[in-house]
Order: sequence, then C-alpha cells, then structure tokens
Amino acid sequence: MTFGKRQSGVGATAQSFNVDMTAARSQVSSQVASQAATEAAAAEDAPVKGSPIRWAIVMLACGAMLYGFLVNYGPDLRRDRRLAGTWQPAYDLKATEGRCKRTNFVITSCSAKIASIAQPDQALINIDFFMLFSGGGGEALVPVRSTVDRAAVSIYYAAETKLWNRTLSFVFGAVILALMTVAAALTFWKSLNH
Repeated sequence: MTFGKRQSGVGATAQSFNVDMTAARSQVSSQVASQAATEAAAAEDAPVKGSPIRWAIVMLACGAMLYGFLVNYGPDLRRDRRLAGTWQPAYDLKATEGRCKRTNFVITSCSAKIASIAQPDQALINIDFFMLFSGGGGEALVPVRSTVDRAAVSIYYAAETKLWNRTLSFVFGAVILALMTVAAALTFWKSLNH
C-alpha cells in the first residue's frame, strides 16, 4: 500500500490487536526511557566545554556590559521617572543633531544634543536613550525643562511620551544581561571544579 491512499472495505476500520506485540512494545519503550535518563544524568556530570579562562572572559564581558548598561541609561531614566509630569517646553533651548537608529526592528537607540540659545558658549547637553519595539523617526525634538529641578533638561519624546517603554526596556535589558552574567559565572565555576 502506498503512503497517503485510503484502504477501502470492511477490514479498513478494524484494528488488528496482538497481545504479544503490545508486550514487546512496552518493553522497548521502558528500555528507551531508562537509556534516556542515564544519558541525561551523564550529561549533567559531563565537564563543560571550553577552558576556565574562556568562561572567565565571557563572565567579565557580560558583567562589563551590564555595568555599562546600568551606568549609561540608569541615571537618566531614574531622573525622568522622578520628574515625570513636571516637564514643560524650554524656549531658551534648542535641540540639534537628533537621530534614532533601529537595529533588527527591535532595538532603537536615540540621541540628541540640546544647546542653549541664551548662552551659546555653554556646552551641549547630550541626551541618549533606547527603546524596544518602537521607532523614533519623525518625532519632534522639543527640549523640555522640569518645573521642580530647573537644571534637568531633556527631550519631551524621551521624558514623557516613551517613558514607560524606556522603563520596561531598561528592566528587560538589565535582567537579560544579569542572567547572562550569572550563567557565565556558573559555567566558569563548573569548569573550575571538573
């Protein structure tokens, strides 16, 4: 009989049942299950591939990425969360060189520079932020200043419009990097002990 064709007739729906065949199948399935359990236990005790030096480098690299992530994006996000709802347009400031770069349709990193109109010799203020699953192209660059802390300036799009997206993106990114660091540390520890 070829694959895909129907059997016709009375015997097509009748199942053939052989007691000896059922017993043989159950013995084979129990042997396969015990062999799989033995292989899983052996894999747990198997040494980790790669030298401890390699895993130490991976652990340090993941830790450095986590530290850089927290230092670069954490303080500005914390400030924006603290001052949420207090931003108003700052007419003495102008935003320049604003751009957003999207990577793999998932990660968007944006940057802008804020210059003072009243004091042109004052240094530019850099605003950097990132978001997940959101684009920033075509948004107006409106510089804002907090009514609570007059020294705090930002871009309205970053400080108010995308604040929740930035917060969740930051938490997600920090958790992923922390898990990668912990996994590398555990693998490093396991490679030392074998």
